[in-house]
Amino acid sequence: MAVIAFLGTSQFACRALDGLERARRLPALVITRRDSSGGRKGRPQVPPVKKWAVKRGLPLWQPANINSEESLARLRSLGPHLLVVVAYGRLLGPSVLSLPSLGAINVHASLLPDLRGAAPVERAIMLGFSETGVTTMYMDAGLDTGDIILQEKTAIGPEETGGELMERLAGLGQELLLETIELILQGKAPRRPQPTQCPNYAPPLSPADERLDWTQPAEILANQVRALAPEPGCYCIFRGKRLKVYRGGAFPGQAAPGELVLEGKRVLVGTGRGLLALVSLKAEGKKLTTAEDFANGYRLRPGEFFL
Repeated sequence: MAVIAFLGTSQFACRALDGLERARRLPALVITRRDSSGGRKGRPQVPPVKKWAVKRGLPLWQPANINSEESLARLRSLGPHLLVVVAYGRLLGPSVLSLPSLGAINVHASLLPDLRGAAPVERAIMLGFSETGVTTMYMDAGLDTGDIILQEKTAIGPEETGGELMERLAGLGQELLLETIELILQGKAPRRPQPTQCPNYAPPLSPADERLDWTQPAEILANQVRALAPEPGCYCIFRGKRLKVYRGGAFPGQAAPGELVLEGKRVLVGTGRGLLALVSLKAEGKKLTTAEDFANGYRLRPGEFFL
């Protein structure tokens, strides 16, 4: 039986672990990032992968630095045949990557070489892509630059949110990972070098990505809204308070950027080109609501501005 060490952090990584469990290939060691202190009321945020491993009683390790000499020593003592890395969130150095006898592999939520980086799912929607996919690859010291093993494409629905697409790609990645491992163990895994150039990078999301800029075209704003739904969500400022927008759509029309336009039950906002319909909203300190209920509750007046 191949000795597998698994490195991952997010819920996306948990889906990969579900697949390994189903295939009776549970890792000998689960490695995840340390708990963070950025939760509500200062409570620690526990990585989903940690919860997954603890629930099953699997050996768990949360190193401060996976590339340190101490970490290398522990990995050597394990003697893994394969490192499986899924949404871990840290680059692995050459010393770590060279340890497993069968190599280190990664599941990435894009069709590499496109969308290398930390947020390929959200960036695919923000860029208006109509399709994306999942790639398994042999890892090297670069950022998602290793040789490709397998890929699977999928269409992106016109109304699909980042959360929905992430869930679908996690399922695709789970199956692709199992197929990849079987091919590696049989010595039949393909290995296709990536082109050097990356058409579009997918850098980590930042707070600036959450703010709606009404000078942008409505179509771009609509993509931004659905890419970041349900978390972290997009926002603007209305009547001095933060207003989260979870669903929106682009419509033809013209108004000043940020200007409120009411058409029947629709709440529209002027943009750099076209109008953005606000469909699902959450005012600061309030519950999620429809645009119609928001309009009635706030007694919206045409000509008001969203900032």
